[in-house]
Amino acid sequence: MNPESAVPVAEAARNFLRLLDWVESRGESATLVRDGRVVAMLSPVPAPASTAAELADRCHDWTRLPPEEANAFAHDVESARQTLPALRSAWD
Repeated sequence: MNPESAVPVAEAARNFLRLLDWVESRGESATLVRDGRVVAMLSPVPAPASTAAELADRCHDWTRLPPEEANAFAHDVESARQTLPALRSAWD
């Protein structure tokens, strides 16, 4: 079985667990074809997003921006905020 190219549906059915292992281990999708046309894709599930606590644990390893880049970034964020509608209280 060569999932790097299109996989015939019959072959995928015969070797489903092997195909599934390949997709999971490589993190790549397999294209399933029947009669020369694509009928399905078997794709890996993306890794779950990090929690805030996990990100906080990792942030001490991050490289800090030089002051001029940090100021430019802050300016860009503030400019973007100005384009948003004003916040409203959830109680209104």
